[in-house]
Amino acid sequence: MATMTTGTRELVRAILAYERADNSADWELIDAIRGGDIDHWMDAIEASALFAPAELRRLRDSFEADPEQLVAVLLEGADDFIDRRTATGRRGGWATGIAARSGCTGGSLAG
Repeated sequence: MATMTTGTRELVRAILAYERADNSADWELIDAIRGGDIDHWMDAIEASALFAPAELRRLRDSFEADPEQLVAVLLEGADDFIDRRTATGRRGGWATGIAARSGCTGGSLAG
């Protein structure tokens, strides 16, 4: 499996930054990527017209073989907290369970 050069990685990161404009880590999209769903991201890279067809094939092959490379590029520049959570997987079910039992499902605290 080929690794990306620094220049290629920087271009891909810049292209995908527009696709992730809120600069947050969406756990559903990360899970989808880890499950092999890379088409949305590859479409954005292809639409940039910055890469030759052979380089696009290498990128796709690389991301299909190791989706964590794509996750890493998407999360570059995220704060250390997000980086640590991503490295250990998504938040534990205990946090979701506590929130559900407490009625804390988001939204307004007024009431």
